[in-house]
Amino acid sequence: MARDVAVIGFDGACLASIGLFLDLFGQMRLRVAHQFRTRDDIGMHTRAKLLGPSPRPIQVLGGWKLQVEDGLAATPHIYIHVPDFYCPEETTPDYIAKLHSVIDWLRSQYAGGAHLSATGRGIELLAEAGLLGNGPVPVARGAAAEFRRRYPHIRVNTTDPIAEVDRIMMARGMTHEMSLLTRLIGRLLSPTMAGTLADAMGMELDRPGLSDDPLVATAQMWLSERASRGLHIAALAEHLAVSPQTLIRRFRAQLDMTPRDYLRLIRMHSAQSQLRDTSRPVSQIATLIGYNDLKSFQQAFRQHTGMSASHYRALVRNGDDPHSSSPGPANPSDLGMPLILC
Repeated sequence: MARDVAVIGFDGACLASIGLFLDLFGQMRLRVAHQFRTRDDIGMHTRAKLLGPSPRPIQVLGGWKLQVEDGLAATPHIYIHVPDFYCPEETTPDYIAKLHSVIDWLRSQYAGGAHLSATGRGIELLAEAGLLGNGPVPVARGAAAEFRRRYPHIRVNTTDPIAEVDRIMMARGMTHEMSLLTRLIGRLLSPTMAGTLADAMGMELDRPGLSDDPLVATAQMWLSERASRGLHIAALAEHLAVSPQTLIRRFRAQLDMTPRDYLRLIRMHSAQSQLRDTSRPVSQIATLIGYNDLKSFQQAFRQHTGMSASHYRALVRNGDDPHSSSPGPANPSDLGMPLILC
């Protein structure tokens, strides 16, 4: 069963902050459905949920009521977003005290391996949960003095709009929330998906993991976008208007691998993510990532990990680390590859 992503809602949260999260993941679901529209049995298993401290509706900023999907259950999540909120500074201690169940839940989800993000004052809930260490955290200049007073051990950054602490990413306000969420989508789903959504929203998006060589970077995006299809490197070279030999030479110079090696890594890491986070049959995963027959997939997966797909799934479901007993390729996130395929 796939682990889900969630935005946690509560009274006083900003409707725009919640809505942006749900809209982006809704667009992803539609795009995945379109890509695999010829396969009735394939879709985006990971779901985006709106959760609340209890199943009752929450009252967001402005007085509107919003129905949540569920209360805080123990189900683990891949990724959780904490929206911005508003309350007067003089009532902040009482306001946060009422959110103790949310703060405790965020702490337990993080301990269980979830990635977290927060926008604006939502960062304060992560600070209350003790998850930010010494920082740095992005805070607007006008709010920096109050944040320092309440959390003197956390370093404040008033220059950079987005900052990271371990598995936590933060934006100092809703102006930068779109950039934060698309960056996270690129890291947790795929750089191609993030780029597609950014283009649809009219955004300029940095694409981490891509080569400095424009030809190789274009090839990386082309391969990532089409990894689930039958591909020929000659078609890629023709698309880029270069010879296959030139493409291979520049790929090796930049990434120390061929385009075919890169494509195989994308597919294998996608398979690992699905084995970990979905209950799809191995045969369906093989089809999803571009293999025409199960035997070819099994051979490639064993060569990549040193074990069968079924063994890999059993290890990760038991909480073991399969990488400790496998050779392991280069870190896929360093190559612009997906960390989680839904």
